[in-house]
Amino acid sequence: MTIIVLYILLGIIAFIVILLHFSVRATIKASKQGVDIKVKWLFFTFYPRKPKKPKKPKKKKGEAETTPEQTGENSEQPDLSENALEEFIKEAEKTQQDTTVEQTVTQTEDAKVEQETVSTESKTTTTQKTKKKGEPDKTEETTTEKKGKLAQLKDKYKAIKPYIPTGWKYFKKLLKKIRFTNITADVTVGKEDAYEAAVWYGKVQGILFGLFGWLSCIFTVKLKHVDVHCKFNEKITDGEIFLKVKVRPSTMIHIAFCLGINFLRIWLRQRRERKRRIEQLRAKRKQQLKQKQMNNNHNIQKG
Repeated sequence: MTIIVLYILLGIIAFIVILLHFSVRATIKASKQGVDIKVKWLFFTFYPRKPKKPKKPKKKKGEAETTPEQTGENSEQPDLSENALEEFIKEAEKTQQDTTVEQTVTQTEDAKVEQETVSTESKTTTTQKTKKKGEPDKTEETTTEKKGKLAQLKDKYKAIKPYIPTGWKYFKKLLKKIRFTNITADVTVGKEDAYEAAVWYGKVQGILFGLFGWLSCIFTVKLKHVDVHCKFNEKITDGEIFLKVKVRPSTMIHIAFCLGINFLRIWLRQRRERKRRIEQLRAKRKQQLKQKQMNNNHNIQKG
């Protein structure tokens, strides 16, 4: 029974490994109309996602549908009687009186605030004049804080420094495993003057092939068809670029696993070095204490 379970587990692991060997594909198509990007893995599309259909609101039982005509018929009309007009005039007079009272209160509060600011400014000037020579300035405190921050940054950099070379090495490996395939580029360039058109054609061709050369230094690039056309006596810049980007999830997992093991080795090495340093310091302290005791005993014997 246990053997059957082991075989089932091995079969599941093998199936997952085979699935991870299928690469994630991203097709990119760029033109004057825009950029189209599609990301797929096996039969699943990660981007662009299908828009979800909006759900219709469910109708509750017993509720009748209301129309704007029905609501308009039952709307209340304003009262235009003499009593209603008198009440409206009284309310308006009360609001005017309230606003005048609020304005006077705000003016008095503003005057108090101005007097307080003047008094605080005079106090600050007097305190600055009556400072003692031995008191520490705020500028010195800020400089010490800055020095403390710089020291903390240096300590952090020292802690991260051993991890940088291995991280950079595996990052370059990961970039090299990203493949740009089926690159097709058709670009048409032209200007009214023949000389300007020729110069512009050379520049565009240099930029295009230089870009693909730079990409081939970082990633794995496979060109299918790249061409630049030149048109004279016509000002035009048009073109279309199509390419596929492929990455295997298995390679990404492998690189991440190797990077994690190397980081763990570096961490263990640093831990051992710290322990050695601590032991050396302890031994030195013990020796110093022994020498002090010997010197004290020798002085006592002489005395």
